[in-house]
Amino acid sequence: MTTITAVFAFILGSAIGSFISVVVHRLKKKKQSIVFSRSICPACKKKLKFHHLFPVFSWLSLKGKCAFCGKKISPHYLALEVATGLLFVALFLNFNFIEAAVSTVIPTIVNYTINWETFAIFLFYVIESALLMTIFFYDLKYKEIPDRLSIPAIAIAIAGGLVFETVAPLSMLIGGIALGGFFLIQFVLSKGKWVGGGDIRLGALMGIFLGWKFGLFALIAAYIIGSLISIALLIQKKVSRKTAIPFGPFLVTGVYVAIFFGEIIINWYTNLLTF
Repeated sequence: MTTITAVFAFILGSAIGSFISVVVHRLKKKKQSIVFSRSICPACKKKLKFHHLFPVFSWLSLKGKCAFCGKKISPHYLALEVATGLLFVALFLNFNFIEAAVSTVIPTIVNYTINWETFAIFLFYVIESALLMTIFFYDLKYKEIPDRLSIPAIAIAIAGGLVFETVAPLSMLIGGIALGGFFLIQFVLSKGKWVGGGDIRLGALMGIFLGWKFGLFALIAAYIIGSLISIALLIQKKVSRKTAIPFGPFLVTGVYVAIFFGEIIINWYTNLLTF
């Protein structure tokens, strides 16, 4: 049952990933309705048919090309669908709401039930993750984080944290102020050259969503990952020291390192210090 549900989680995630690619494009262009406009090929402008819109499968079956004009479709669409699908599987495995119990009547039969409280928490993380993944790819593509993404994400993080008690209110408050303030100080000192206003709000979101301890861990993880990738790009000469690299994707990555591995790493580090 867990395997079957994980497959459905991947399908759901890849479908949302496909929708995110639409949101990223239309949010920037502001020419089409995000929800009601039909998907079209950016090159030939022809409306895509239903069977062209299956996540992952359509890109692979069309070999990364438009079915009408043959124009290459960027691999980032496939990457977004696969990444979001895998993320949703990881979230399901982390918040597994499927419970198994051996039948009291026939011991060889296993009954499966849904823990609705855990399911609700899973949905909270799914909704927040959809916004975070949109921020990830929007910043990666356009080097900015729009308020239309970060503000709703902050509101949902506050509401979800309070309702499901995933983070203590005081920890949310301290985390939001501390991480948002960290980027605000950099913004003021550099007059907006080091970080943008979107980074301030994303930092506040991280602190609220994760609490101060895991928010700080996510921030450190983001800087480590960002430094390693930046150094690798410099060595490969794909960027120069003057190239502006968006930091949002690293911050979002740090969030999930904290969610999935934060407690393990923090406990290991704490035990190492007290050894």
